[in-house]
Amino acid sequence: MIRGPMSLSDHAFADGPVFARVSSDAQAREQIEATGVMAGPDDIRRIVAVWARFIAGAEVAEGVRLSADARLVNAGSADRVKIDGPSAIRGTLRAEAGGAIHIRRYAYLGDNVIVSARASVEIGEATLLAHGVQVFDNDSHPTDPWQREVQFRRMLGDKSVVAPLEIGSAPIRFGNRCWIGMNSVVLKGVTIGDETIVAACSVVTTDLPPRVLAAGNPARVVKELTQV
Repeated sequence: MIRGPMSLSDHAFADGPVFARVSSDAQAREQIEATGVMAGPDDIRRIVAVWARFIAGAEVAEGVRLSADARLVNAGSADRVKIDGPSAIRGTLRAEAGGAIHIRRYAYLGDNVIVSARASVEIGEATLLAHGVQVFDNDSHPTDPWQREVQFRRMLGDKSVVAPLEIGSAPIRFGNRCWIGMNSVVLKGVTIGDETIVAACSVVTTDLPPRVLAAGNPARVVKELTQV
């Protein structure tokens, strides 16, 4: 069952509650009723479908909770995406072929978060990604203009063009107890040290050390954070 604290009233920007693992309409209905949120048959089916996709496409530990808007796209095997619990996922996880994602316990991914892995993305324990954060360990598209055209033409269904697509990628790692502010972007090859805070709307292009506040585009260390 979902417990009270991870409900709509707990987070100013959260769009709806999160739900423990379900495999039937009855289980989903029970959890929805426990939150006090009104929901119809479509909402129930949506929650069941979200959980079915995560169960089939990832290794999901006990205690993980998903919102109705959580999404998983995994082009590889289920063991390439691991979510430790307890944790809460409200955003989108996308593992390309060969990519891996590991989310450790007590992590939070807010509304509209996107994590895209072509190499690997690791999110440490108790690390929080606020709503709108974008994490891309890859360039998404080739830097060569012809290859970009080929890629998009293939997406549109044009199979007449054949060319290798070179898309840069490098692992991303978040340490433990980090806080990544809303609408920030973290790009390929970055390591963020334990307990570091990234201010809202920052763009992180290089490594950040532990226990600092970073801000800006590109993000730079603003000050060191002292432990209380």
